Amino acid sequence: MKCRLDIQESVIPLKVRLEGEREVKKINMALDTGATYVMLPWEIAEVLGYEPELSKERINMITASGVEKVPLITLKVVDVLGKRAENIKAIVHDLPQESYVDGLLGLSFLKNFNVSLKFREGVLEIE
Repeated sequence: MKCRLDIQESVIPLKVRLEGEREVKKINMALDTGATYVMLPWEIAEVLGYEPELSKERINMITASGVEKVPLITLKVVDVLGKRAENIKAIVHDLPQESYVDGLLGLSFLKNFNVSLKFREGVLEIE
């Protein structure tokens, strides 16, 4: 599936559909090939039916202010541009208020597909 990119933007924003334990939610995420995991905010994780504070899995995440231990959860489904992947690992952490997006679409989702970025043509393709 393809989508048009605005190459003037500072991020590549995508509408992402998340299926959780009890809810389905669409949020804006930035495509981030430098992020190991999908990242979503605490509020969204809780709305989806997860309890990140109870997660036994925690990983170290490097932030501008240092290293933080953050919960690692498994999302039932992540769907982007009609491409669906199940059992996707995600970290739960809030982006700064000034962010253009709610979360990051990282490699835990992207590695399930062939992803093509054609900046000169302004096209993102996920196959």
